[in-house]
Amino acid sequence: MTAHYARTLFPAIVEPLAARGTISVEDRHYTVGSYGVWSGKCNSGMSVALPGGPDAYGLYLPTAGGMLIDTDSRLLESVPGRGLLADMSSFKQLTLFEQRGHMGIAFEKSAMVRQLSELLDAPVPGNLEFAGPVDLMSERGMQIAALGNLIWHNLTAGGADRSSAAFTECLLQAMMISLLETVPHNYSAQLQRPASPAVPRQLKRAMEYMHTNAGADIRLIDVAREAGASVRSLQAAFQQFKNTTPIAYLRMIRLQGARRALMDSSHSRLIADIARDWGFSHMGRFAALYYQCFGEMPSETVKQPRHGDR
Repeated sequence: MTAHYARTLFPAIVEPLAARGTISVEDRHYTVGSYGVWSGKCNSGMSVALPGGPDAYGLYLPTAGGMLIDTDSRLLESVPGRGLLADMSSFKQLTLFEQRGHMGIAFEKSAMVRQLSELLDAPVPGNLEFAGPVDLMSERGMQIAALGNLIWHNLTAGGADRSSAAFTECLLQAMMISLLETVPHNYSAQLQRPASPAVPRQLKRAMEYMHTNAGADIRLIDVAREAGASVRSLQAAFQQFKNTTPIAYLRMIRLQGARRALMDSSHSRLIADIARDWGFSHMGRFAALYYQCFGEMPSETVKQPRHGDR
């Protein structure tokens, strides 16, 4: 089991709950693109100790038994009828009780944030933090459970009954949208605001191009050309629909990308290198813009304790 966890989810130390006890587990795990999907049953109780999980959000849809997750700041519980969506990088220990069964899905944080940005039609500043369990007995919760079953049945179907990986990835993307719209998080209020007027197709193309090429040396004329618009009409569209300028929008994407990189405890890189990766060549200017946006210097962000730090 220790080797299985290391191979599929995260390095861990697995032990039975009872002294000198044994561990009996049934488990199947699939990788689909950037997603991990698994289902299993722990016939015996076991504890899973780890220094910190992957940089992903984990969804647990229980079918039987209970599980406790000890994180950096709180103790989470998952029982039948109540699912759980949590930041896996904060996990310290999992306790699976006898006859515990669940389906799980791991979503890379970058994928979830990217999906939220598309729903908001705006960059996502700061971390995405989910709060509270997933009520699987509510109408929306039952939809999430049903979608989870569909994903699993599609993965385990054989021969001609099994759909393509592209189809499964679309189902997993639909699951991300459902979770973002259903499970409370620190952007829920912003997500529930009345929809703004339809954004012109050319503006959407410009924004997609900026997100895809944020670290590259792109100019406003390049963005306009890719969007199929003139510079002047693009400026007017950003002002009307986003209440900002194209340059300011691109700068915010870059600053948020640099902040996520600075907060990544799994890599130790120079601030200047990270800044250059995100299109900032002048360190003094980068530091000033960063402070103006986040209220702290890049060096202060790096020094903050991260999940998994001791």
